[in-house]
Amino acid sequence: MAWHTLRVLWLTCPALLGTGLAPAARAEAPVHVPTCALFLDFGARWVGLDEAVAAEVLGLPLYALTDADIDLVAKGLQACLAKADTPEAKAVLEEDMKHMSSLTAARNRVRRAFADFQAAKKQAQPKLEQLAARIDDLPPTPRSRGAVDDAEATVSAIFFELEQKRLRAQVKQPLADDDPAYARAVAAIARKHEAYAEQARQEVLGMAQGALDQHGAEVARLDFPPAALDATIILQNIDAGRPVRWLTLRQWAALVFGNPENTALKVARGETGAPADIKIEVVRPGYSRAEFAFRQDGHDLLLVQSGVDGRLGDIDTLDKRREANDLLLAVVQQR
Repeated sequence: MAWHTLRVLWLTCPALLGTGLAPAARAEAPVHVPTCALFLDFGARWVGLDEAVAAEVLGLPLYALTDADIDLVAKGLQACLAKADTPEAKAVLEEDMKHMSSLTAARNRVRRAFADFQAAKKQAQPKLEQLAARIDDLPPTPRSRGAVDDAEATVSAIFFELEQKRLRAQVKQPLADDDPAYARAVAAIARKHEAYAEQARQEVLGMAQGALDQHGAEVARLDFPPAALDATIILQNIDAGRPVRWLTLRQWAALVFGNPENTALKVARGETGAPADIKIEVVRPGYSRAEFAFRQDGHDLLLVQSGVDGRLGDIDTLDKRREANDLLLAVVQQR
């Protein structure tokens, strides 16, 4: 089926979108047989089969499609052919019949992909479990960062391979929800990064008072709302992580001034109704310009966006929160 053809079917059957049901759920999800009008619509344009869209049209991942399901589609098409009332309609439906075998071929391809995906998950399981245990056993010290980074790269490579196989197999469930071994490895990496971040925050907290003694006057001259200066920077709870309470804005800004790698700290107030109340830019010659956007919520200052060189992005995933935390640290620690 050509893309145009299947797109018509897809838009005509919105209730089928995103079902992706496994064979065990077949009693609740019978195959959807296209109507005669839809068979006529794609007719001669049935010149190939887009497997992903075919699954949406039929309401089932193709690996779950049985021979009986394909027979139902064929019988539906045959019934439409028997009722055809014009030579043109009959010619179109006869052309459809010639291409029914492509549906069986596509089903068989996806079934092979599904079996390949299941085998790959099983093969990767011991490696992922070993990596999770190894990461958990490493102490959160600077010397272990390289080992954690290597383990994370290995997990990412395994994920990339499994994700490609998952998509070809038309499995809708995300890998993190479907593969406990992968989920454990990802969780171990997240815990270790949280431990590194907490260790780094404790280090800069110990430096904050000295920075305030030296640079408090410079911080006071900035155009910060007075109520924001002693609000605590918060990295919000994302993907089941814990909210991270950072330093106060006054402490963090003093540390920024105390880092000789920075040459300027610029502040802009947000407009009424804007998603952020304060935007801060840190100029770092030789490095990317760091930018942050905060929204004040009582005594908390929520970091809602961060980025470099004008590319501010929402902090809406665990990875984005980690990047934001690293950037907050980068501008206060001399490299």
